[in-house]
Amino acid sequence: MPVIQQMTRFDQSIIWSLLHRFYVEAGPEAWSNKIVPQRSTSNAFCADTYASIVASFFKELVAEGNSQPPLIIELGGGSGRFAWQFLNRLFNYHFSGSDDCPEFTYLLTDGSAKNIEGWKKKERFSPLVESGVLEFAQLFIESDPVIRTEKGDLKPQDLANRPVIVIANYLFDSIRSNMVRVCNHEIEQVYIETQSTSRDFLKMSITSFESVTERFESRPITGDPTGHPLIDAVLRRYAEKSGDFHVVVPQVSLEFIEKFLDRDTPLLLLTGDLAYSDPAEFQLRSPLIFDTYFAHYTNMHLFGELFSAYGGAMQSQRHKDINFSCNLFSLPGKQRWQDLTLARTRETALTLLKDFNPYDAHEIIEMMEGYAGGMSIRQVMALIRFSKFDPDVAAACIRPILFNIEQGEEEIDREQLYETFMEAFRAYLPDGSDVIFDCGIAQMLLRLGYHVQALQLIEHTIRELGENAPRLYEKALAIYHLGDAAKAEAVMRAAASMDPQFRPAQRMIANLFEEQPQAGSSTTTKYAHLTVSSLEHDVAVKAADLLNERGAVLIEDLLHSDVVTELREALQVRVRDWHASELGKPNNVGDKRFTIPVRLQEPFDNPAVYANSVLLDTLTRVMGEKPVLHAFGSVTTYEGARMQHVHREHPLLFHSDAGNANVPCYATTILIPLIDLDEEAGGTQFWEGTHRTARSEGWSGDPHIAYTRAGSALVLDYRTYHGGMPCHASHGRPMLYFTYTMPWFHDTLAFESHAAMGISEQEHLKVPESHRDLFRFAHRIAA
Repeated sequence: MPVIQQMTRFDQSIIWSLLHRFYVEAGPEAWSNKIVPQRSTSNAFCADTYASIVASFFKELVAEGNSQPPLIIELGGGSGRFAWQFLNRLFNYHFSGSDDCPEFTYLLTDGSAKNIEGWKKKERFSPLVESGVLEFAQLFIESDPVIRTEKGDLKPQDLANRPVIVIANYLFDSIRSNMVRVCNHEIEQVYIETQSTSRDFLKMSITSFESVTERFESRPITGDPTGHPLIDAVLRRYAEKSGDFHVVVPQVSLEFIEKFLDRDTPLLLLTGDLAYSDPAEFQLRSPLIFDTYFAHYTNMHLFGELFSAYGGAMQSQRHKDINFSCNLFSLPGKQRWQDLTLARTRETALTLLKDFNPYDAHEIIEMMEGYAGGMSIRQVMALIRFSKFDPDVAAACIRPILFNIEQGEEEIDREQLYETFMEAFRAYLPDGSDVIFDCGIAQMLLRLGYHVQALQLIEHTIRELGENAPRLYEKALAIYHLGDAAKAEAVMRAAASMDPQFRPAQRMIANLFEEQPQAGSSTTTKYAHLTVSSLEHDVAVKAADLLNERGAVLIEDLLHSDVVTELREALQVRVRDWHASELGKPNNVGDKRFTIPVRLQEPFDNPAVYANSVLLDTLTRVMGEKPVLHAFGSVTTYEGARMQHVHREHPLLFHSDAGNANVPCYATTILIPLIDLDEEAGGTQFWEGTHRTARSEGWSGDPHIAYTRAGSALVLDYRTYHGGMPCHASHGRPMLYFTYTMPWFHDTLAFESHAAMGISEQEHLKVPESHRDLFRFAHRIAA
């Protein structure tokens, strides 16, 4: 494996400069592109816990009579989401009504200038900045720190008369640290060799650390391990322990915090991190994480020893979890502050940290996104409230809410739904990633008849986040429901013009604002009764009914013609260079007819293609839950191909007809031609209704033969008998195929020579978060 750097002292390793370069280059995109996770701390549950502790601290200061406004310094603010959540909880939940919040300043800091510039553009921050509550600064974690604000540079000693609260979430785990090894009661210096599977890693823009790995060795130390008396004393106590283990020594971070400790005023440090809070957790295995991001498990116990040396204390969550070690470090003041014991603050922390783990909020969000579909409205509301109205949880709940509203099976408290989702929206801070939350809420409000409120919400987010096709679409619907059809049409056409691939706008235009064709004016076919237009308003309802009852439906013009052209040109290259996909060789499925897997790379990574809203809505209705994408590729048929054998995609599940009688649709094949199909190019023949026939029963009668326009989709139940027609066209018959299945079904028969579908981690990261569950069972490939 190529070596990036030979054995080097851990604290002098190249990895630290690479990490700094990564954050400087990535800026806000490190979070908006989901390269660096942030849900474990940037959630309302975590923010509320921190805000509760800080509120108790503020109340102690007020009771003591402090005249200097306290200063909250968030280190490594990243996307800014935690700051917004924290301030929302502090002002609106812990100081509400007659209990006024004392004056304070929240100093949001980061080492990346790109992140700071991003914060300045956040409209939601503007009122806080104008009121003086919120300020931004550049701050590097160094032994002698300087806070660079727009008003000038500050050092910790310049804050002598102001109580300080430092918040550092998932920060110390990425600050340059040292590492030693304790072996046979001896302290040894750790050296690291860094390697990468990519030979040109140092020459490329750093967007991931997945290709990096490490190798350690340790060497005897002569003299003091670090030169810092307190740290060295603690390391010698570690050496008294039996065993063989690594110890991370976050010396730079400790010396940084020490500058704030050497003051008279009280200090709080609230930090949640990948960390050990107890020496009993130390292990010999590598404490480093090389993923899309880089981090290391840091040593919170050393922070506790540092605070103890200055007369402070450490409080940790009772249930240890190195994935999120949450701690409060508190230091009472000196001299005139000596009567401030911080007893109330520590009591609050003791109560909250006893069973607290913000990582639980992350797990709840993951669960919601995967399993929310079957929840009732009351269950959804309970989870949103339990999460402290977290916007990520609320966003994951929108789909089941809309489904339940549509089904009309539950009594709906419209006002409670409105207040709950607006409360979650007030806690939301856009981080630059794709925003669908506002459109989802607007859609829900429209379904509830809150047309004015939906319009107000969308107009607000357009001012805040800018125009896009989904927002204009929701705005047009709200205007239409409020009675202004002419204005609604203008806005809807603007949505369609902004994004020609956004099919909902085109369907609305066709359905509401264009003259419908007269009956009998279009050419009919034998399978006209199985055909629906993607432009129809209720296309998914009609398509689902046909697929469920007849085993087949043809959805005309599912993909925009521009998309089809782009896909067709790209597919020629993919078919020719099939080996580059690393998914296996083409599978022969008939005479001059092959299936070829396609990687989720441009232009096939278009959500309008693999997660088409009409298609997913149709299949979700038929299957009862959102399906997964089991297979994705091309069926390429060449000139001269003979008739394909008639077949079902998979044998029926059970051996008895009684067992198969009431099985719902569990898998579908979708065929999308990338050229217009006629008798020369050939089509697909199928026998409607055969998805309901017995195991021993074949097909009979004349089939339907689908000749259709490029971009239309023939959707077949997996049990429907079908087969490809001969091809006489010199250009062949290029088609995309998709297999969507219920999560429990896996086709083990159809994919012998190649994977059903494969996706790399980088390709997976580009998938919008709302669609990632489609690929939960996809074969993962290295690059």
